[in-house]
Amino acid sequence: MLIRRILTGIAVSAAWFLALCYMPGWMLFVVLTFMSCTCQWEFYTMLRQGGFTMSRHYGMVMGTVWLTACFAFPPNAARALPFGHQFECLLVIVLVFSLLLRVLFDSRIKRPVEHAGITLLGFFYLPFMLSFFIRLAQWGAVNPFEISSARVGVFLAAYIALVVKLGDVGAFAVGMLIGRHKMFPRISPKKSWEGLVGGLAASMAASMAMIGLAQRCAWLPGGPLTQLGLFHGAVLGFVLGVVGVLGDLIESMFKREVNIKDSAGLLPGGMGGILDMFDSLTFTPAVLYFYLAWFVGQAVAS
Repeated sequence: MLIRRILTGIAVSAAWFLALCYMPGWMLFVVLTFMSCTCQWEFYTMLRQGGFTMSRHYGMVMGTVWLTACFAFPPNAARALPFGHQFECLLVIVLVFSLLLRVLFDSRIKRPVEHAGITLLGFFYLPFMLSFFIRLAQWGAVNPFEISSARVGVFLAAYIALVVKLGDVGAFAVGMLIGRHKMFPRISPKKSWEGLVGGLAASMAASMAMIGLAQRCAWLPGGPLTQLGLFHGAVLGFVLGVVGVLGDLIESMFKREVNIKDSAGLLPGGMGGILDMFDSLTFTPAVLYFYLAWFVGQAVAS
């Protein structure tokens, strides 16, 4: 079971890494949108099993509109709009207001606060946060619907996927082998402090290795990562590893609320659904995006 799950995790991570590296930009957008919609559908289905109500289809439409708008207007391209970056705030306002109007005028909805709240939670928790994968992939883009041909941003998205998922594999392996001290038994009884240390070590090693390779291999489009030293790489790997673990625990909190083990049963090796695979990646793209924006200062530069 341990070996099978580790091999499945490595295979999925490698497939996602290769997809990020070699997919055309438009196809990458389609795949990410599909993954986001699948995660959102699993999330809504999971909570519906627990007795909660929501607008599943409308929430997924909101997510698709948001992801499409992010792809259509990279940060540099958005500056050319009459209202610049404010288009994102405007779009969120329109989406939220339209959902509330739908709830207001649908007499079949008996618990409007819960209905609207769960629908919005699914939107902000998944497509809104996962849209930072698109923002990373668009690093250096200046035109609408563009992912830079230099693929610097795609390498950033691949970097974060590899760092976080190898951390997941490291935590699972170390936790299964030597885990003794429970880390968060109220939410995730199987997680241990030993597993956490193993996962963070794996994330830090992967981060430093990828940054080192980007600095030494001209054919790798490392972009802003090449401006970070190995110390920064270790810190970034640690931060991404911690946020990844917290993302995992947040999904576990939702699952425990509705008393289910997995969000779905789509993946082999007992790994559950797509949401179970992406839970640790939910918040990390935003962390990397703003980390580079603050410490490298070129969040939208080529």
